[in-house]
Order: sequence, then C-alpha cells, then structure tokens
Amino acid sequence: MIPFRHHLISLAAVFFSLGIGILLGGMTGHSWFSIEEREVLSKMETRYSQALKSNNELKQQLHRLLIEMERNKEEAAHLMAVRYADAMQGNKVYVWHSAEFEVGRLVRLFEQVGVKIVPFGQGSVPLDGPLLALGKTKPVWLEQLPDECRWLFVDQVPQSFSQQWGLLDQVQKLMAEMSVEREKS
Repeated sequence: MIPFRHHLISLAAVFFSLGIGILLGGMTGHSWFSIEEREVLSKMETRYSQALKSNNELKQQLHRLLIEMERNKEEAAHLMAVRYADAMQGNKVYVWHSAEFEVGRLVRLFEQVGVKIVPFGQGSVPLDGPLLALGKTKPVWLEQLPDECRWLFVDQVPQSFSQQWGLLDQVQKLMAEMSVEREKS
C-alpha cells in the first residue's frame, strides 16, 4: 500500500507545477499582449486625433459659410430694396392667407421695399392696391371679386430669394396695371 504521505506530496507537486505553469504562461504571454494592446491603443488615439482635427476644420468651414450666407442675404435684401423701392414704395398690398400659412417673412419682405401690408377680410373690395391671397387651394370668392380688383394667388410662401424676387415682380406688374387703369379713367 502507498503511504498517505506519498499521496499528499504528489498532490502538492501537481498543484505546485500547475501554479508555476500558470505563472510562467501569464508572464510570457503578457508582454506580447501588452505590445499589441499598445499598438491598438496608439492607432485609436491617432484616429481620434484625426477625427478631432477634421471636426474642428468642419466647424470653421461651417462658420465661414454661415457668415457668407448672412452677408449674401443682406446683399440680396438690399438689391431687392433698391430694385423695387422706386416702383413700389408707398403702395399698399392687401394680404389674405389661410390659417396654416405664416406670413411674417412675407410681411418683412414687403416692408423692405417700402410696401404697406394691409390685412384683407372677405367682403371688402381692395381698390387702391393688389390683393395677395395665400392658401393651399384658391378660395372661391377670389374669382367673384369685381374686374377692377387685381389679385394674385400664391400656394406657398416664397422661401428662396429667387421665389421672393419673382413674387415682387408679379406684384409690381399688378401695381403697374392698376396705375395704368387709374390714369385711363
């Protein structure tokens, strides 16, 4: 029979060798893993730095574009005011709009060229200025206005400068037609 002490010593030797194997395996593999980990970390830091640099450049570019856009808006507004001020300044434009339309931008546009905006109510007849009607669909009463009334129907508030310029052109033509008719009578 094998003595108990022999079992105990062999069992201790197995655990001792297992511990040494784990310790040696962890130490030798640790330096290899650490080097690769540093490379990955270095690459991630480089990419992060590049992303930050790119982000800052894009922010600066966006800021420059916003400044340029504001300058262009001011120039376009000034050009519109100069272009239409002589022909339209001091005139009235009656405005009717459906509930879903916000006309604040339109009012500012006409005020820039010196036109007075007058709210229009159904049943009245605008004789001293054209009527600008804004809505998704043309109201029936618009066609029933007397022939001497000049009106223009618009299905959307102009957003771009070219659309605003076109609207001002149309309103100016209506004003010119009205003044020619007044001179004839």
